[in-house]
Amino acid sequence: MAYTDYYDWYEFCKAFKDVASSKYILDPYFNLNEFNRGSKYKLDKNGYLFFIVGEFTGNFGKSKNYDILRKHPYVINYNFYGNNKVLKTKVGSIEFSLCVNDLKDAYNQSKSRKMFDIFSDVFAGKYFTKCHEISSKLCENYDYITTAFINSPLSGYKFLHSYIENENYVLDFSRNLKMTKNDYESLLNPDVVSRISGNELVDDIIFTSHNYPPMTLKNFLVRHDQLVLKR
Repeated sequence: MAYTDYYDWYEFCKAFKDVASSKYILDPYFNLNEFNRGSKYKLDKNGYLFFIVGEFTGNFGKSKNYDILRKHPYVINYNFYGNNKVLKTKVGSIEFSLCVNDLKDAYNQSKSRKMFDIFSDVFAGKYFTKCHEISSKLCENYDYITTAFINSPLSGYKFLHSYIENENYVLDFSRNLKMTKNDYESLLNPDVVSRISGNELVDDIIFTSHNYPPMTLKNFLVRHDQLVLKR
């Protein structure tokens, strides 16, 4: 197993380039069979299912966002009436709801300008590539911020990702995706690196800043247990 975005990022990019179609460069798995043009890389069905739904939910504010599903050759059908949504594809099915529903409820209770701005940014997909940042911003209101290596669309490769755990649910704010914890973990098979109580994150960051050289948020989340739990 190769871990990407921390260990083998360049190899991961090489793999994406190897299987990418020039016509669908943003989605290299259009028309992908077990092997594509002699590529040595195989498709991970669960990782790819997460990729498909994340492309849709992660930038939900786009007016033409449903085109992603209507035109995708792997999508069979979808039912998005009400809060609970079901997407059926050739590589599997997924049930989910949107994180913005929770953010909207939080804003209606607090009338906080900060919460309104976060709601707007998540809806617009501005945190799509900033999972560590948005999870850290919101974790105080939830049980845990979890950082783990999860399934990618490429079989044998996992990438680093942060998300929120709250009771029996996972809220993946970077993808605007809420699922039961069991479904999320079954889909993405996370290898957990750190799991930090939401109300302890700020104290842990302060402790680390006073006792260790400066580091990025991502490095802090990856090294948290080594740096903080052994104090």
